[in-house]
Amino acid sequence: MKRFYVVGNPINHSLSPKLFTYIFNKLNIDAEYLSYMPDSLNALQYFLKNKRNIFHGLNITLPYKIDIFNCINKHDALSAKIKSTNCINNNNNQLMGYNTDYYGFAKMFDKININNIDILILGNGGLARTVAYSLLDSTDNRVYVWGRNKKNVEFFINSINSDRFLLYSKKLSSPYITINCLPFNMVENDINEIIDNIFSSQIELFVDLNYMETLFTKTLTDKKYDVILGLDMFIFQALKSFDIWFDNKYHNKISYKEIQALLNK
Repeated sequence: MKRFYVVGNPINHSLSPKLFTYIFNKLNIDAEYLSYMPDSLNALQYFLKNKRNIFHGLNITLPYKIDIFNCINKHDALSAKIKSTNCINNNNNQLMGYNTDYYGFAKMFDKININNIDILILGNGGLARTVAYSLLDSTDNRVYVWGRNKKNVEFFINSINSDRFLLYSKKLSSPYITINCLPFNMVENDINEIIDNIFSSQIELFVDLNYMETLFTKTLTDKKYDVILGLDMFIFQALKSFDIWFDNKYHNKISYKEIQALLNK
């Protein structure tokens, strides 16, 4: 039996086990999908080094997407460019890192009209890096980045190396879309600070890449902001991971709409 894990901390909220268990059962694949919550980076490094014989693939979530990039030696071109990894394939104990979040975000963002509008990214971690590179590759919009630590945000922007990416310093006076890349538990500690100090009346859409409703998104909805959750991105990146692990053997055997219906139950 093949074994796969979602790796992160916290991890109990993840829908990945539900999604992949459904796929394996539907396609009669002899595999199981489990959760692993390392309590430290050292624990994760030990797992990758000494337990790779027990897993065939991993999905990586917060807070390890950048850390795990530095833990393995081989990456596809996209993961190597972004320096953030959320999918690992284990081929005869040789680990290869991938970034399927890029694919998932691009597929989701295709549905959003971003003509003549600025974009504000909240966060500067691994997910924010993926979003930034996707926007860099597919749009010519001006992108602002906000984070709690100004030096970290400046380092983030400099690493993107594009004059279209700017440090957020004051409320935007022209129409814009906000993309939240902050962990749900981090946001909920500072809801009022973020809303009062960052958002302006010019915001047209709030895209929260956390795929479940949180106190933050509920607060925004109550305040009459337009909110989109990141469930589409989650589904698309998961299906991409599945194709990588099984070398496209089951490509298009499971549809996006089928998974969407499953997760919305």
